[in-house]
Amino acid sequence: MEKSITQPLIVRRGMPYFLLFSIYAIVNTYVPIMLRTLGFSTAQIGILLGIIEIVGVCAPFFITRQLDKTGRYGLVMCIFGFDIALLLLPILRFHSFFVTAICLGIFAVGFKGMVPVLDGFTTKALGRHDAQYGKIRALGSAGFVGMNLFLQLHPLISGRKPVSMILSVSAAALLFVITLRWVPDLYASSYTCTDGSDGTEKQSLRNAAITDGHGTAVVVFPKLFWECLLLIFFAFLGLVPSQRFFSLYVEEYIKIEASAGLWALSAMAEIPVLLISEKLIRRFDKDRLLAICLFSIIVRNCCYIFIPGIAGAVVGQLLHSLSFGLFHPLSVLLCVLHSRGNTVTAMTFFTAAN
Repeated sequence: MEKSITQPLIVRRGMPYFLLFSIYAIVNTYVPIMLRTLGFSTAQIGILLGIIEIVGVCAPFFITRQLDKTGRYGLVMCIFGFDIALLLLPILRFHSFFVTAICLGIFAVGFKGMVPVLDGFTTKALGRHDAQYGKIRALGSAGFVGMNLFLQLHPLISGRKPVSMILSVSAAALLFVITLRWVPDLYASSYTCTDGSDGTEKQSLRNAAITDGHGTAVVVFPKLFWECLLLIFFAFLGLVPSQRFFSLYVEEYIKIEASAGLWALSAMAEIPVLLISEKLIRRFDKDRLLAICLFSIIVRNCCYIFIPGIAGAVVGQLLHSLSFGLFHPLSVLLCVLHSRGNTVTAMTFFTAAN
């Protein structure tokens, strides 16, 4: 049996992650600052960010319901990519709260919906090698780090210059769509998993085993899946301050222009852990690893509160290695293990949880 996938295959499967999380770096770091530059209040910014999250949670359920059966991952990812590329552009012309909310809501369909679709395809294509997901996801972190370092060191893109920020997102999204052509089996009607089995056949057998008594396949998850999902939900709820308002915290509370650099620091801290996550997950008990990750979230939030100035921000961002770098692949693996083959649907629920 093949023990690992080859390095070139990891790179080809990881390039969409690299570009997608480069976009995430721009959006996470500068959207709150861009909205402040456009004249919105802190309360309005909170509502607009909430719209992104709510729409991003709800929309994929209407799209990914049949995706596990049809396997049209490439088509859906292309549509989402064009959505990301185009839907921020009207904000440059219309600055009203209503128009901005509508644009951000439609933008969120692709921006937030892309992750469960991409994760679902990747874990399914990996087959029994799904524990190597962390290596592929690490390329996403590399893209996040690289983009944030560029944002910190070069004034070309800035949240205080909305045109530069939005055009950079559009360009990266179009490049993302182009690179999808090189992802193995993405546009195939049936594909071969990394373990050598036919993915469509395997999936149809799994779905056929889950019926409502009349021969109609339905998605049924075990109780353990929902328990894991609830725990993941509370964990990501604890990460909201560091994941959604960190840029404003740095700019307005610590009062330094280093948000991009500190975002890069957190991603750099997570990359080594992502790379060895497969070994950690295989060697240690998953429940104990999960407990360590949850405890690290508590410590991380306390660092922002009780350690003053830049020192607390640095320590908190370094703890991202455990609170996300290990927690994310562990959570994905737990959801996949208990998904009964409905990986895209499981990843949609996972995205909804966070």
